[in-house]
Amino acid sequence: MKVFVTGAAGFLGRRLLPLLAREGHSPTALLLPGEPDAGLADACVVRGDITDPASLDGLLAGHDAVIHLAALVGYGQRMEHCLRVNRDGTRHVAAAALEAGARRFVQLSSVSVYGRASGVPLDEDAPVQKTGDPYGDTKIDAERILAGHPELDLTVLRPTVITGPGDDKFLGKVAENLRGGRARIIGSGSHRVDALHVDDIVTLLARVLADPRAVGRTYNVAQPANPSWSEFLRLFARELGVPPPTGRLPYGTALVLAGVLETLARMRGGEPRLTRYAVRVIGRPYFYPADRVKRELGFEPKRDLADAVRDWVADERAGA
Repeated sequence: MKVFVTGAAGFLGRRLLPLLAREGHSPTALLLPGEPDAGLADACVVRGDITDPASLDGLLAGHDAVIHLAALVGYGQRMEHCLRVNRDGTRHVAAAALEAGARRFVQLSSVSVYGRASGVPLDEDAPVQKTGDPYGDTKIDAERILAGHPELDLTVLRPTVITGPGDDKFLGKVAENLRGGRARIIGSGSHRVDALHVDDIVTLLARVLADPRAVGRTYNVAQPANPSWSEFLRLFARELGVPPPTGRLPYGTALVLAGVLETLARMRGGEPRLTRYAVRVIGRPYFYPADRVKRELGFEPKRDLADAVRDWVADERAGA
């Protein structure tokens, strides 16, 4: 199958392309103009920008499928930027796919579409909820745009945080805070970390691409065997060779502090050390049942957060 992959030069795309090639597909990697293409020998590289529909003209001709990974992710993103990339970019990619006859479309969404309802099961039938979070809100927009194209053979994946070697968004930030002695346990620290090893999600992306049972379906993807936040921070500190965090912040205090840090960062033009998005992710328990993907496709994650931490540390040391 000839597969067009957006966001191909990112943390996830670089793990996915060689797997697609090994499984007999012919991947095409969409890169931004000027974006480095080193290490993408498994794919045909093309240049374009999903926020500029004219730049996509003709690029999808002859393709059978699209895996849409490109997005602005998570922490501290501005709404106007997420609207351009996550919402409008998805609209442009879908239009280009339909024009080219590439009907098979796999959308990487997120459990962020459920909002932040703590302590209740949020399976695929739970309502999505906008909360003002630029990432989650625009992922909802993207799903709705795609649902408006019934001619697409669509699969939507809603994973938790994706991490592992090469991740600078989650493990990279936690490592920075642990090494700087700034890490704190927010809330009780007793609830499970909602994160997936990158190798598991790329395995599932390749599987759903070729499995007709996945067409028209939406799947949560989560790892129920992960450690708690307290256990995770101790483990990560041990692997890094630094002291584990001992300080704690009550959830409400952390939320107020993050709001202040976000305001100061906007005034000074930098990035906040802590965001309200991160506090909501870290400080409260969430439950994303992933029974459907196991029942229908036989998929279960093989690796947990401890594996991701060890792989991340080994990768960083190898690149040092």
